[in-house]
Amino acid sequence: MKAFWWFFSYLKCYKKNIIIGLCIVPVASLLAVVSPKISGRIIDSVVNEGQIVMLPQLIIFLLLCTLLRSILRFIMIINMETASQGTLYSLRDAVYKRLLLQDFNFYNKNRTGDLMSRQTGDMDAIRHFVSHVIYVSAESILVFLLALIMLFTESVKLSLIMMMVLPFTAAATYFQMKRIRPAFWKNRQMFSSLNAFAQENISGNRVVKAFAKEDYEIEKFDQENNNFRNSQLEASAVWANYIPIFELLSYLLNVILMIGGGIMVLNGKITMGSMVTVNGYLWMLTTPLRTAGWLVNDIQRFLTSLEKIYSTIC
Repeated sequence: MKAFWWFFSYLKCYKKNIIIGLCIVPVASLLAVVSPKISGRIIDSVVNEGQIVMLPQLIIFLLLCTLLRSILRFIMIINMETASQGTLYSLRDAVYKRLLLQDFNFYNKNRTGDLMSRQTGDMDAIRHFVSHVIYVSAESILVFLLALIMLFTESVKLSLIMMMVLPFTAAATYFQMKRIRPAFWKNRQMFSSLNAFAQENISGNRVVKAFAKEDYEIEKFDQENNNFRNSQLEASAVWANYIPIFELLSYLLNVILMIGGGIMVLNGKITMGSMVTVNGYLWMLTTPLRTAGWLVNDIQRFLTSLEKIYSTIC
């Protein structure tokens, strides 16, 4: 928790950009709701009822909403990227200054390669979190909730059937978070060790050559490289085990819609336009399900990197 508040003290310097970006998220999410609704209206009013005069108005309104959403998302991404680069600059500058003030005992305990990895790979994980993960997480949650609300306005029964998938999604997310964090921690440790070993051998290359230890050092490097590769594969294995689950759950929603929605249309309980609308909202449910695994990975990578940076200098 201390590491997070330390990070937040630098992030809040760019709170204006963060606030602008996050304020755009609900507006852009609401605009995303419009497209399926208009598509359903076109089917019911224009195609089924023959109100051709409404078609140009609906199409123009749909195009305007899409254009406005694209502009807003562009502004949002620019602000989040500005905040991420600014936070990265401030953090990297602060960490470097702290490193210069450390005593000899600190450098006896910490290898140069480890410290370099804090300023490169770990810092980039923090930048990615600010520029991408924050707004994507907020957008995924909002889009998912809005889609559920709009689905209930179209068909309560069909919505309740589709919600049966949610408990399985929550369980998969929980177990993935529980397993992925130790894997990422080990991965960052192995990366630091590999980085430190390479740095020490390159800087001490003359000593290696003087004692003709090239083959010995190459063998040691191969071992470090192999350890890092194995840690990468372990982390990827956790990710690979859960991503198919999220994909399966998202496709399961499509199956439920096609079967349940098709039966309800044939029985006259919902219109074809409502079916098209619900199908349009389906991507708003499946996209957050598909991205859940990626976001869990990115969040755990951020937390691991932040803790390693904070524990090194504080």
